[in-house]
Amino acid sequence: MDLMDEPRRYVESMVGTHAAETFFAKTLGYLESLFGLENVHTVVMFMEMVLRFVAEGAASGLNVIAVYMSEILRVTGVSDPVSIPHFTPEGVFLAAKWALIAAIGYWLLCVVLRVAIVLLKRVFWLLKVVVVGWLFIRIIGEPSASPNITMVRLTLLVVFCAVLSVAFGAARGTSSQWMENRLKNLEGRVKVLEKTEQSDD
Repeated sequence: MDLMDEPRRYVESMVGTHAAETFFAKTLGYLESLFGLENVHTVVMFMEMVLRFVAEGAASGLNVIAVYMSEILRVTGVSDPVSIPHFTPEGVFLAAKWALIAAIGYWLLCVVLRVAIVLLKRVFWLLKVVVVGWLFIRIIGEPSASPNITMVRLTLLVVFCAVLSVAFGAARGTSSQWMENRLKNLEGRVKVLEKTEQSDD
């Protein structure tokens, strides 16, 4: 598990050793229960091997580019030569490893945020239903109120619920309408390009 050693040390320095060990142990245990211990180790070792192979090729290519850049700068007469670093496979591997971890973290965070937003919408909908139901029961259950007052209160409750539904629906509709407008705009551009290509032919 060499691929995760450095990120683990970094997380341990940020949140503490016990919390990091618990998190990594639970994550690893969940992955192992989901895919199997051998499969997890095989995938991690394969990813590390691929990253090292790509890092060696990328380091060689970057060093060649750096040599050409230094030659171009020398030929153009730059008086103070710019110090161009020498790229090592280990350094490129480390950068690629952190980039991969950042991409996976970004993807996981997006998934968690989407799930949280869906759950929050459900919770707010349920809360709205509970509050409206409670108000309805309070309105019709008050014995001292006359039928006219009860009717006015129920009318206000219905108007309030309708305004809330329309307001939230309009907010959702604005984003969907914006997407539809963008798609129509793109379709129009594609049609213009097709017409110009046909006229050129």
